[in-house]
Amino acid sequence: NIYEKLIASIAPSIYGYNRIKESIAMQLFGGIRKKREDGTRTRGDIHIFLVGDPGAGKSQLLRYVANLAPKARYTAGKGASAAGMTATVVRDEFMHGWALEAGLLVLCNRGIACLDELDKMDDQDTSAMHEALEQQTVTIAKANIHATLRAETSVLAAANPKFGRFDPFQPIPNQIQLPPTLLNRFDLIFTIRDIPNAEQDEKIAQHILENAKDPEARKPEIAPELLRKYIAYTHQKCFPKMTMGAVEEIKNFYVQLRSTAAKDDAEIKSIPISARQLEALVRLSEASARIRLADKVTKADAKRAIELLKASMKEVAFDVETGKFDIDRIATGI
Repeated sequence: NIYEKLIASIAPSIYGYNRIKESIAMQLFGGIRKKREDGTRTRGDIHIFLVGDPGAGKSQLLRYVANLAPKARYTAGKGASAAGMTATVVRDEFMHGWALEAGLLVLCNRGIACLDELDKMDDQDTSAMHEALEQQTVTIAKANIHATLRAETSVLAAANPKFGRFDPFQPIPNQIQLPPTLLNRFDLIFTIRDIPNAEQDEKIAQHILENAKDPEARKPEIAPELLRKYIAYTHQKCFPKMTMGAVEEIKNFYVQLRSTAAKDDAEIKSIPISARQLEALVRLSEASARIRLADKVTKADAKRAIELLKASMKEVAFDVETGKFDIDRIATGI
C-alpha cells in the first residue's frame, strides 16, 4: 500500500487532508521533464497551491515538506522580494564589477520551494515568479549582465484569503491579491476550510491532544531519512513512459469535459478545462508511476491523476449556479 504509506508519512501530526497529502506525495516525486529536438521543453515539476482559513495547518505542512524533501527551502511572504525569489545583480567591491546572485527559486533547482503567505508578497515580487513557474528559467538583464538561470523547481505555496475566511461562491482571484495568470500556473489548487462538524471536530481534538500528551506518539510510516533517499533515487533512476491505456484514459476525460461546453447554446461559452490541465494530468500520472518505481504509466495511474484534478477543480473551478466546471474562475477571475 505504497500510496497509503506515503500519505501517512507526510506531516503525521496534522489530522486528515488525505487528498492534499497525496498530491504533495506526487509533487515530491514529480513528473518527467521532456526536451524535444527543436529545443522546446515541457516541465515535469508539479506546482500546488493551498488556500484557506487561518489556523488550519498550512504552514505546518509546508515546514514539514521543507524538512523532508531533498534540496528544499522555505520562505514566508513579507520576507521575500523579487530579487530574493529569482536573482539579483550586486556590485562586487572586491572585483570592481557586477556579480550575479541566485535567489530562492534558482537555488532550489531540481528541488522544492515552499512559499508561505504568498498573499503578503508585493505585486512586483509575485510577478517575477511567472517565468520561473512555467518556463522554469530566470532571465536577468541588469547592468552589463545578461543571463538565463535554470529554475526547475516545484513550488508548494500557501495563502490566506483577504477577508480571513474562504468564500466558496467567489472566484479565488477575487479573494487573494494574486494575479489570475499566476494562479493558472498551479497544477492543483486546494481550499482548506474550517467548518464546524461535531464528529470531525472530536477526531481533530483527539489527534491534537494526543500529540500534546506524547509528542513522539505519531511517527511517520516511512522514516524521513529513508523517504528522502527513496525520492532522490526515483529522480535519478526512474523515468516512466506513457502507455496507450493511460493516453486513452486522459484523452477521454479531457474531450468529454470540453464537449460539455461545446453542446452549450450560449453565445459566450464557459471553458471547463484548458490544455494546461491536460499537461498537469500527464505530470501527475508520471509521478504516480514513479512512486511505484514502474517504467510504464498505466491506466490506474491516469485514473488516480484524474481523481486528484477533479477534487481540486470541484473546489475552485466549479460554478455552483450552472453546475458545470469553468476554468475561467481561476484563469481570469470572472
